[in-house]
Amino acid sequence: MRRSNLFLPLLLILCLGSLFPLFHCAQRTKDPASAPDFTLKTIEGHEVALSGLRGKVVLLDFWATWCGPCKESIPHLIQLYKSYQDKGFELIGMSTDKAGDVEMVRRFVKSMDIPYPIIMTPDEVARNYKVTGLPTTVLIDKEGKVREKIVGFNSAIGQQIAARVEELTSEKP
Repeated sequence: MRRSNLFLPLLLILCLGSLFPLFHCAQRTKDPASAPDFTLKTIEGHEVALSGLRGKVVLLDFWATWCGPCKESIPHLIQLYKSYQDKGFELIGMSTDKAGDVEMVRRFVKSMDIPYPIIMTPDEVARNYKVTGLPTTVLIDKEGKVREKIVGFNSAIGQQIAARVEELTSEKP
């Protein structure tokens, strides 16, 4: 009898305690974190510093040549890049292929006619952005804050990305 009297309050405490992390996450989305900075070279040898793109909306596309959904997303990203490039939008392809595969990545980029810069992404940068699956899209606002992180790709996600780019490029800094 006594055991059941303790069970209910203990269960209530456990349930309420499990909700605490959810409240913490909700607060984090209201105050976006700064995007981890990097300075890297594109496969063409041009240096890109994320901090140098402050004032622009930046989309980082973590992808690989062997990833089916990544290949599916590229035509969509090319169109997005062409549509918003003159509106303060920058797109950087963050290839997660092995560093020794640069020539393979160059051939792939040429075959897909990708106009935006491509970087061979060091593991440390992928870890800093908590990339757990491909493709991973990270949207960074004009102030350098991560506003959205999306894993995977399909047509609905493509529409979601386009809507967020439209929204972020329209925001006043």
